[in-house]
This record gives sequence, structure tokens and C-alpha cells, in this order.
Amino acid sequence: MPKIVIIGVSHIAHFHIMALRKAGLEPIAIASSNLNSSSIEDFAKKNNILKYYLDWKKMLNDESFDGIVIVSRIESTIEILSEAIRYEVPLFVEKPAGFHSNSLKEIIKNGHDKILVGYNRRFYKTVKNVKELVKGKESVLVTMTAPEAPTIRKFFDNTSHSIDLLHFLFGDIKVEFTKRIISEGNLIGVIAIFSTKQNNVIQFTGNWGASDNFSLITYLRKKKLELKPFEELNIFEEMDIIEPTDESPIRKYIPKKIETIKLDDIDGEIKPGFFQQATEFLQMINTNSPPIIGSTLLDAQKTLEICEELVGIIEEADIEK
Repeated sequence: MPKIVIIGVSHIAHFHIMALRKAGLEPIAIASSNLNSSSIEDFAKKNNILKYYLDWKKMLNDESFDGIVIVSRIESTIEILSEAIRYEVPLFVEKPAGFHSNSLKEIIKNGHDKILVGYNRRFYKTVKNVKELVKGKESVLVTMTAPEAPTIRKFFDNTSHSIDLLHFLFGDIKVEFTKRIISEGNLIGVIAIFSTKQNNVIQFTGNWGASDNFSLITYLRKKKLELKPFEELNIFEEMDIIEPTDESPIRKYIPKKIETIKLDDIDGEIKPGFFQQATEFLQMINTNSPPIIGSTLLDAQKTLEICEELVGIIEEADIEK
């Protein structure tokens, strides 16, 4: 069984450990990114990891492993990733891998390509079905809604998932138009239009704190693919038109739902997409190769570049919020 070491004791690390074990990987040691961590021992015991370190650099130096998992705070990730890449083993790093695209460029320039970035929604059965349905299609119309909590940090930390999904489904996206929504000096949302090489047009609405859900709606002529939320895909084709009557004077347009696709069964046991993502990481270790479905570090860099175009480069004060 391939052996891995883990850096980071965040809440999300617990779910990754479950998925990694289920996929067939053995966590042999864990360290916190914080040298003064008071929770590392309890976290290791809770997750049945026999060895723990206060110093993650010492763990990397002392242990023998086949892969490294980095699920630390984003502020610490670049330093850890820069060190971990020297060990020439496959790496898994939680998204977005950093707050600035330029920091990822430097690592890409000097490192290897066996790095999987944790944009787990790529592995949803629902998302993969959309990808198959849009493959080779041109002039597709797309709308995406991202009602994130109203901080720029959250936009980079979580809404970047949505930007990565667009990149995964439709290839490289280019910002054609962007309008930031400002209220009382604060950024509260953003509207953008993207284009692709296939002449697809994507409308993006980031309406922070809105009473809505994350969604992606793709129109293929008479067919509509609706991910709302991303965990469920409803497919509609054509619609019934009901003419007004004396009893009901409103003309009605009722889309015909032809299919509903839900997540894999395993996603009801482990955080959705984590097991499939962990399985790809296992495959990377076994074959010493880059990810196939998952986000590469170059993909993550492109996602951050789009985020920077939409809301600006994140400042230190915003990171600390």
C-alpha cells in the first residue's frame, strides 16, 4: 500500500484522510503547518495516524513516503509546496494552492508536473456528464451564478471552484467584459462575460451573499443542462406551452425534464468528489504521472488569473479577514 505523509490539520484534512484511506493510501505521519500547534497530537489520534511532528520539514526529511498531501492554511501552502516539490514524488495540494497566480508560476517554472490541486467538483458524476454532453459543441450559451459570502478571501478560497469548473468544462476562458459592483466603498459582486475558442459565451454573476445557490446552466439549442446545485444535474429538452384560459389567464411555459443525474453512492459516505480525487492521486503515485481529470498546478494558476481579473489582486488585509 503506498505511503503518504500529510501536512495540515484543518477541518477539511479529516475528510481527505477518510477518502485517501478508502482509495488505498496509507497515512504514516502528519504534521501541522504551525510549529506551535496545540492540536496536532489530538488530531493524529482522532484520525488513527501513529506518528506526528511539530515540524513539517523534519517529517519530510525523516520519513520515507510515496506521496505528500498538503492541506494546510492557504497562507502556508506556497512555502510548503516549494519545499515538498524537491522530493520528486506526486503531491496533492488543497485548492486554490495560493492567493496569487505569480506565486504558482514560480513553482511551475522550477518544479515537476505531478501535482494534483484539490478542485474536487471536477470529479462529480454530474459535472462529468455535462462535460461529455458539451464535448465538441460550439456556440454554447452558459450562465453561472456564484452567491459567495461577501469577502474577497472567500472569492479566491471557494468561488475559485466555479471558475475552475468553467475551465474544466469549456477549456480556456477569456474575459471579454467585467463590471464590479461597489456599494459604500465595498465590493459586493461582479458581472463578467467569458468567451472560449469554441465560440461559447459564458455569463458569470458573482452576487455575494445573495439568497441563491451555486449553479451552472448550459443551453444546447433545445436542451438545457442545469446544475443547481452542482451536486445534481437536471436535463430538460423542449417545453410544453399551455395557452391561457378563462380559469387560468397566464400563458405557461413548462420545460420538459427528461433526466435527473445524481452523485455517485460513495459521495453519500465521504465528502463529494474526495474519493474519486484520492483515487486519481493513487493512480499518480502508481504511475508517477500527472493528473488526468484533476486540476494541475497550471490549471490552478489560470483559475487564479481569472479571479484576479474579476475582483483584483488580493491584498494582505483581505487575506487576513
